[in-house]
Amino acid sequence: MSEEKEEPINPMMEEMKKQWAAMGIDPNQMLSYMNNAMGMQQNIQDQFNQAMGSNPFLQNLMGMAGGQAPAGDMLNMFDDSPEVKEDSDLAPAELKAVLCGANIAYANTQYLNTLSTYGPVEDILEGLENAWSISSREDLLGTLDWLDKNGHKAYFDIIWTKLSTLPKAEWRAGIKSLELQAMADTNIEPERLMTYATHILEGYPGLLSHGIFAKAKTPDVTAWDLTRAINLCRFGFDVEYLTRDEALKKIQEFAQKLYSTYDSWRSLSEGYVTGFAMWSGEGDDLDERIQQHGVLLQHPKSPWTTISWK
Repeated sequence: MSEEKEEPINPMMEEMKKQWAAMGIDPNQMLSYMNNAMGMQQNIQDQFNQAMGSNPFLQNLMGMAGGQAPAGDMLNMFDDSPEVKEDSDLAPAELKAVLCGANIAYANTQYLNTLSTYGPVEDILEGLENAWSISSREDLLGTLDWLDKNGHKAYFDIIWTKLSTLPKAEWRAGIKSLELQAMADTNIEPERLMTYATHILEGYPGLLSHGIFAKAKTPDVTAWDLTRAINLCRFGFDVEYLTRDEALKKIQEFAQKLYSTYDSWRSLSEGYVTGFAMWSGEGDDLDERIQQHGVLLQHPKSPWTTISWK
């Protein structure tokens, strides 16, 4: 029978145990606390390493901290340049369709030219549930259907139909009659309609001052609904609610509707920004979206500057 090997004595540890005992502290209990703490530290390190492996931004950031050159572009960390991946896996028609969602992808610091957003799956799942009440494939499909067939465009159309018949001085008085109209429409929430109408009153002059819809007689916010639908398809692919083929098919279907609604990347982007103004009201967030609108239209790295709308 082989003899059991004894663990080697660590003189430093033995001295620490004596000091703990002299202080009235149970050495074995203290060792147990230390081991638990070390286990928690290792768990945190493992989670950090896992996040690093799936996040190109963190990989770049940590690499630069270690003296390495960044791989590709940093995700808008140091400037306002759009993030594009050098090795996009999309065919030309797929790429153009995905780029119809560039406004929200840029706002979220995602790659503009890939199907995957490359975000951590747990973060995407949490975001879908908190922001959209989406926690399953069925929830996602239902939300995509609502954005496609109804969405916020239904609210804007009611509001704009009313405002376009009135002088701007009478807009505030005019929207008061909208609530009764909303109560007769089961697809419209009266409180939301009045909130959106107020936001338009407050935000529309500022949009015009930045050249948004300066030439358009009838603004259209289809882009506000369908650019977000495109982004939801990307998230759905990331969390495996949609297959790659399903996600790309839906994205291209949404893009076809945008191609027939707008005549340029500019008008698409203006539709998105106007929808955002209706949803959020005036303020810093709207100013930021307007600034991003300009970057996407002019920045040399923006695919919009090289890919034709037609």
